[in-house]
Amino acid sequence: MLRNYLKIAFRNLWKNKTYASINILGLAVAFASALLLFLTAHFELSFDSFQENKDHIFKVYRKVIGPEKVELGPALPEPFLPSLRADFGAEIKHATRIKDGKAQIVMGDKTIDESVNYVDTDFLKMFSFKMLKGNRNTALNDLRSVVLNQTIAEKVFGNQDPIGKTLNLNLGGQTQGFVVAGVTEKSPDNSTIENAIMLRFESDPEYQGMKGRWEALYHEVYLQLADKVSSTDFEKRLKTFVAKYYAKDISQLKSEGAKPDERGEVISARLLPLLEEHFTEKIGKQAINKTYPIILLIICGFVLLIACINFINLSIARSLARAKEVGMRKALGALKAQVIGQFWGEALLICLVAFVLGCAVAALAMPQYNALFKSQLSFSYFKNPIVITALLLAFLVITLVAGGYPAWLVARFNTVEVLKGKVKSSSRSGGVRNALIVVQFSIASLLIIGTLVVWNQIQFMRAKPLGFNEAQVVSIPVNGEVAGERMLEMMRNKLANQPAILSLTGADNNLGRGKDGSGYKSVFGFLMNGKNYSTNGLNVDYDYVKTLDMKLLQGRDFSKAYPSDKQNGCIINETMAKQLGFKNPIGQQIPLDSNKTIVGVVADYHFESLKNKIESMTFFLQNDFGIHYIFVKVAPTNTVETMALLEKTVKEISPKSQFLGSFLDENTNNLYRREERIAKIFMSAATLAILLSCLGLFAISLMMMQQRTKEIGIRKVLGATVGSVVLLLSKDFLKLVFVALVIASPVAWYFAYRTEISWLVFAAAGALAVCIALLTVGFQAIKAALMNPVQSLKTE
Repeated sequence: MLRNYLKIAFRNLWKNKTYASINILGLAVAFASALLLFLTAHFELSFDSFQENKDHIFKVYRKVIGPEKVELGPALPEPFLPSLRADFGAEIKHATRIKDGKAQIVMGDKTIDESVNYVDTDFLKMFSFKMLKGNRNTALNDLRSVVLNQTIAEKVFGNQDPIGKTLNLNLGGQTQGFVVAGVTEKSPDNSTIENAIMLRFESDPEYQGMKGRWEALYHEVYLQLADKVSSTDFEKRLKTFVAKYYAKDISQLKSEGAKPDERGEVISARLLPLLEEHFTEKIGKQAINKTYPIILLIICGFVLLIACINFINLSIARSLARAKEVGMRKALGALKAQVIGQFWGEALLICLVAFVLGCAVAALAMPQYNALFKSQLSFSYFKNPIVITALLLAFLVITLVAGGYPAWLVARFNTVEVLKGKVKSSSRSGGVRNALIVVQFSIASLLIIGTLVVWNQIQFMRAKPLGFNEAQVVSIPVNGEVAGERMLEMMRNKLANQPAILSLTGADNNLGRGKDGSGYKSVFGFLMNGKNYSTNGLNVDYDYVKTLDMKLLQGRDFSKAYPSDKQNGCIINETMAKQLGFKNPIGQQIPLDSNKTIVGVVADYHFESLKNKIESMTFFLQNDFGIHYIFVKVAPTNTVETMALLEKTVKEISPKSQFLGSFLDENTNNLYRREERIAKIFMSAATLAILLSCLGLFAISLMMMQQRTKEIGIRKVLGATVGSVVLLLSKDFLKLVFVALVIASPVAWYFAYRTEISWLVFAAAGALAVCIALLTVGFQAIKAALMNPVQSLKTE
């Protein structure tokens, strides 16, 4: 019996190659794309899950409630952690400060630019990066010790054992020797915490200048609580800690009208679980919205659902052609279960072939997928138990639902009627088919709207004016071989007579994310006229405002004609001026380390991501922190030659250095790299889902045209025009599309309300859905209408 079923299954699939191919192709593409989407979403959702202590590690962040705004941020002052450990003792099992920066490895005449992590001794005890060499409990005990990841260790020492060897690092313009005490595996791609060159926190060149300063925020803090300590209770008891060390600031904020939150705090320290950091913007490093991977999972489900609908509809449509076979089997004694087994077995065979083909396509397409969408998927993910379970579950559900329902429907045919050739598509099966088409195009309409929304958001990010010249300014990281101030001066002298170079300046921080990948944020607090203020701080050189084409609203730029600017001058942005409340801020003083006199006000500009509201900013003429980035404004023509000139100049000044210059528009685009990657995946997946809907509609329309061939012939003999026949054949499908649009509209309007997008998006989505249906069905309708009626009627 089984052998007979298999023979008939293969025979039917071979006989109906068109429909079998459509089913296998649709399911295989759906399986492949759904698998890649699932792996992408799983990658994002699995951030930091490999850490053994993940459930006990928390990032500390600050929450400050002012009279007009609430400020959240991860940056904390240097004394924060030592004071916290002193007050809470054994409740904190491990803790570390982390500050990321850049270092230059000096190897004779050669240098290598690498990332550096300034950390405390507990870093390797908290974070379970595999230790390949050395002891994680003691590797960072010595101030002159360094721990490297495997990639950097092999780059510097090759196959030699690096333990005990000296690594020369240029930090802040000074070359220092450190003894290698450990080697770890490189942090995986789904890790928030990166490990590169790990040095003691005290080795940071800025450490001495920040030591003991509660008002200066410049690093992050992570805690691992003791096993029996509740994070909720610990966070509540942080209120006492904050009240102890921030009493003056709390009192001042309350006097200014700041209203305490539900916990009665205006300044608080909060705990963010490590597993939530990747999804918490403003606090997490390169965080993304958790909605993005969830949307990918939803689209993954949509793709599989659309493929299922295609399979069910085609199976129902084909069941009419095999009605006599079913009647004959039942007349010869076949039970309903045996008929169901026959047809479900054929569905199982199609699903199995499609599943294997889909997995193979996903594996083969993975390198291209990674290259196209800047993803980090690997074949090792196929061994993940979650991935294997999801794959098998999807296969079983699709096989049971997509194969089971049509098989059950076929088994219910009346034996006598089908043998007489009187079987027709029941209203019930036709209703199911129409309902499924409506569901399919409702999903397609929503995906079209979503695609247009995402496209609009990307275009907005690209077109939004940032308040400075990003197209003509090159950012060049200073590698440390030559001090930044000296390098800037030498570049000015060498490029003074070059017509392609319009101006040069420098600063201690970059705009956007350059090729060195570095960046940090300095925030300073001060008390002025009885009120607390905070401002982002940026140390700049002369011509910063001019080079970046910033708009000067009041006052002047820094100038060598005013020697006092070097010690006492500052320039503030528009937001800072509004917060201070001065009608004319020029000449007013800000009490920071010393009184700083405001000499200018610049228009607000986006020095962070567009996702963040513009905050207060104060420029200081560079002094303590030096120059870490040089900005060069270049002529808009011959930019390739100009970039080559800049590289040559940097190499002449600093022969060992690596040139990492980039235009600011590249840097700012890097801020949205993750969002753009997810958006590209979303749009591609949505387009694929829409194409699968078209494939199913094409197959159903082809089937319907074949079933109505004789009807079309009769109508044409009786004088029907091609246009009327096309309209007749298309209108039923168009009705279903319009119903789908009506169903999708409430959800779409809710989505529109949440994102404030134009009604034109919905009009465009509706028009596009109708056009897709018309093109898909219209092709078959025109082909059927043009057929010679003699051919249609010759079998009568």
